[in-house]
Amino acid sequence: MGFKNKLLSQSNQFNFYKKNYELLVKENDSLKEENDFLRKHQADKNMFKHKIRGSSGDVGKTIFLDWVLNNVARDEKILDVGFGGGVYGKILKAFYYEHIDGVDVWGENIEEMGLNFIYDNIFIENVIDFEFEHYDLIIMGDVLEHMSLKDSKTLLNRFINGKASKLFIQVPYMYENHNEWQGNPYEVHIQDEINEEYMQREFPFLELLQIDTVPAHMTYLGRKTGEDTHCATYVWFKE
Repeated sequence: MGFKNKLLSQSNQFNFYKKNYELLVKENDSLKEENDFLRKHQADKNMFKHKIRGSSGDVGKTIFLDWVLNNVARDEKILDVGFGGGVYGKILKAFYYEHIDGVDVWGENIEEMGLNFIYDNIFIENVIDFEFEHYDLIIMGDVLEHMSLKDSKTLLNRFINGKASKLFIQVPYMYENHNEWQGNPYEVHIQDEINEEYMQREFPFLELLQIDTVPAHMTYLGRKTGEDTHCATYVWFKE
């Protein structure tokens, strides 16, 4: 490379770096404006955080989707019991399931979280008192532990004796000391001694599909004790 071309090349490099430096400065200014905006509206962000329903995590949702896609037609009627933040409903909606209803005893922040766009019908009442004709699939994700054993048995026996064709149930094992959360008094765990033997003894008609490990950092109990917990998936089919 000649001396003139070398100088030209260095000049081009200088112009290139200068141009990109100016772009980076502009981008940094833009990010600073966004950061200032977020700081200014921190109170609004915190207020939104408190408008959360339920605490169902991601663990177990892969098997839910796989099971649903293989066992439930998209035009079947589905009831999501104790829908909380609508995790199961959102998955169903994303895969074009057509008829999804939800029933939950806690009626706060439904519209704020857009759940009225997920479920066709939302019923705010205790599922023990909820009257309906029939659903092809009833989902109970992280619900049994919030009910007494007596109420759980009454409800599930009602479901399997004419009210449902299929059940999908997920429940945490041995999850103690889960109290009121985000102002929701129904978040308390009443059945906190649930494990595989307990479920087999009390609900022998349910089929165990899978037991997942829930990493300690994903649950309040785990963060408190440093120990992993477990979540189990059960199903039932009408014969």
